[in-house]
Amino acid sequence: MNLYKIIVEHCAPKDCHKSIACLLFAKDDEAVYEWLKKGYNDLEETFILTGYEYREDETFTLYDDDYNEIGEETFKERMIRLKGLINDEDEEYDDLYYGKTIYGWKLLSYESYDLTKFQKLVNWKIIILA
Repeated sequence: MNLYKIIVEHCAPKDCHKSIACLLFAKDDEAVYEWLKKGYNDLEETFILTGYEYREDETFTLYDDDYNEIGEETFKERMIRLKGLINDEDEEYDDLYYGKTIYGWKLLSYESYDLTKFQKLVNWKIIILA
């Protein structure tokens, strides 16, 4: 299991807020994507809803440095490569009367953890298991 930081950013016309939503133990980037796609609600403090499942039919054209088409990727492949919408320079922020909330992730530690050592943090919902 790897330790990831889940980052949330909410942008509106007059302000923007970026913070850590939670820490997550997950197998790999694809597991993080699937966890975000599924959504999370601990009924207390953390509520994550991304809408990824509604965008999985989207495809994106890939270009090289000379802007020649070199292929396509699915929304899922793009999110895994970029580590979330928060890192997508092409994500639009137009017409945000109510604002927009996006998520991303960063690998904090690439190690094999003994999860029993973190049981209290998991019980306190400081660290979440994917």
